Amino acid sequence: MSATAENLHDLHQLHHRARALRDRLASGPKTLAARQAVLANRQAELEQAKKTLQDSKVHLKKHEHSIQGIDTKLDDLKVKLNLVKKNEEYKAIQNQIAHELSSKAKIEEEMLVALETIESKTAEAGKLEADVKRFADEVVAIRQQIEEQSASHQTQLRELETAIIEAETVIPEGFRDQYRRLVGRYGADALAACEDGACHGCYTSIPAQMVNELINRNGLQFCLSCGRLLYLPEPEVANTRRIAST
Repeated sequence: MSATAENLHDLHQLHHRARALRDRLASGPKTLAARQAVLANRQAELEQAKKTLQDSKVHLKKHEHSIQGIDTKLDDLKVKLNLVKKNEEYKAIQNQIAHELSSKAKIEEEMLVALETIESKTAEAGKLEADVKRFADEVVAIRQQIEEQSASHQTQLRELETAIIEAETVIPEGFRDQYRRLVGRYGADALAACEDGACHGCYTSIPAQMVNELINRNGLQFCLSCGRLLYLPEPEVANTRRIAST
């Protein structure tokens, strides 16, 4: 079988279909990995938010104990204040009371901050928990979809690769190595249509003599710029046929 515009076009299309399937097979795991990375980040953020929340609760509890201790001291000082008789002792106890009250006020301010942190971190943790569940569900769904489609895509790809091998028999033996090098370099774009006098691989003009060789089917033609194997698109093949028949 000799290479014609029709079977070169078919070979080109087979390569493109195979590439599309390979892209699908590759995109699934990439999408899954990206979602797993997002899930891992959300889980880490959730754990940090929970830790901050727990730390704030511990600090709040410590402050509550400190307040209770200060209140006990204040009660004791007030009792002593009522019993003291010397003015110097009275003033000293008053200073102690003022100091404890100042300490209590400072701790109460820190408790307000802790309460605000607890409130914000509780809301943040709730949102992150919802995000974690959503991304976890997405990961499960994507993994399931990949497993369901992978076998079918692998089967289709094997069928296409077999079809490509069969279609490549139109390439004359003397050009097989050159063709394989092009496939290694360009993959599915190793072939290109010659349309409107230009290679649609690199969009470089094709010499008129080479176009005539394509029309007359005088052997394989390769783009002088990018090296791709050229063929005429189907409309031009049809027009050439009509002109030849008239």
